[in-house]
Amino acid sequence: MKMLMEIVHLLKTLMVMAMGTVVLLSLLTFAGIFMVGCGPKGNKPNIEIIQDMMEQPALKAQDFHPYDREKSSMLVPPAGSWPKNVKPYMYRGKPVEAGESLKNPLAGSTDVEVMQLGERNYKNFCLLCHGAGGAGDGQVAPKFIGIKPPSLLTDKIRNYPDGRIFHIITDGQGLMGTYIHQLPDEKGRWAVVNYVRKLQKK
Repeated sequence: MKMLMEIVHLLKTLMVMAMGTVVLLSLLTFAGIFMVGCGPKGNKPNIEIIQDMMEQPALKAQDFHPYDREKSSMLVPPAGSWPKNVKPYMYRGKPVEAGESLKNPLAGSTDVEVMQLGERNYKNFCLLCHGAGGAGDGQVAPKFIGIKPPSLLTDKIRNYPDGRIFHIITDGQGLMGTYIHQLPDEKGRWAVVNYVRKLQKK
């Protein structure tokens, strides 16, 4: 009987030791997995359950379209959409309508700040083609073949309403492109209109 109890005690001891060993091995296993996951490549899971989320196709700017090499990969915004915080210009391609509808909020202003702003913008963006006095004799004017930069002092331009000149600055005309990106603030463009009027009075 005594021997039987010793055998039972021994078995219990072995079972406890075996359970401890299993627990220890389990802890070591999880610790090993955890350490591997924290390695240099720990930010990349080994198993990707949702493949499309992990390896979705990407389009690189200036590259070819993946399905048509005749097209650019840069997607065109939907028609009529505008970037956030950008006021849409409603008179694109409508110079006459712009001249009739747009009213100069700075008309007749001789405020020093406005005139300085207009002069600075004119010298930065207009002078090279139209010249310091607006006569169309800027530094790059001789390089034009055929159509030269127009003089801003002609009766034709003098008779343009302020809105028409503002439209040309905003939307471009002929060889002249838009300056809406260089002068995103409308006040800066209207100031140029006022400065042109000043040149026309000299």
